[in-house]
Amino acid sequence: MKTMKNLMVTALLTFLVSFGSMAQNNMWVGGTLSISSSENGTDRASTTLMPQFGMHLNSNWSVGGSLGFSSSSTDDGVTETKYNTTSLVPFARYWFSEAGNVRFFGQGELPLRFHAGEVNGNDLDGYNSVGLVARPGLGVSLSERWGLTMLMPPVFSFVNTDGSTNFYFGINDGYNIQDYLLDTSVGIIYKF
Repeated sequence: MKTMKNLMVTALLTFLVSFGSMAQNNMWVGGTLSISSSENGTDRASTTLMPQFGMHLNSNWSVGGSLGFSSSSTDDGVTETKYNTTSLVPFARYWFSEAGNVRFFGQGELPLRFHAGEVNGNDLDGYNSVGLVARPGLGVSLSERWGLTMLMPPVFSFVNTDGSTNFYFGINDGYNIQDYLLDTSVGIIYKF
């Protein structure tokens, strides 16, 4: 049994090293970290960590995924609510335009989220969600190895949460460009 484990680990490492050496700067790792808090009669705090891995298939297509961890809490002095969410978000990007060191893309995602929470120390029933999301973004190349990604909020979202479906199409529904830009996620990436 131990020999089989060692053999599988060796095979996996060999595959990753050979795959990485063939890639020649076509893969990246990175992600985003978001921390917020407010005290306006009700204390609110949230933290989200979204590490990401991606790979360019050719000059127009990339695939990858994010594994996210989020926690949030709200306390109004009477009720204290806490939520934890684990996210698995595979994605595909289509790079469609370039202006200098800035490239624009459209990203399609299949987010899978697993939610748990508690109110005043009592556990809430956990629930799961799965969706289909489309959002625009841009990538900025800072150097040969480092870059930034800017991911805008969704323009299309179809999410099923334990049998309840939410559909959103982000045009002509009170769309506000200022709020849209302020809700943008910015992340740093390292290319290898």
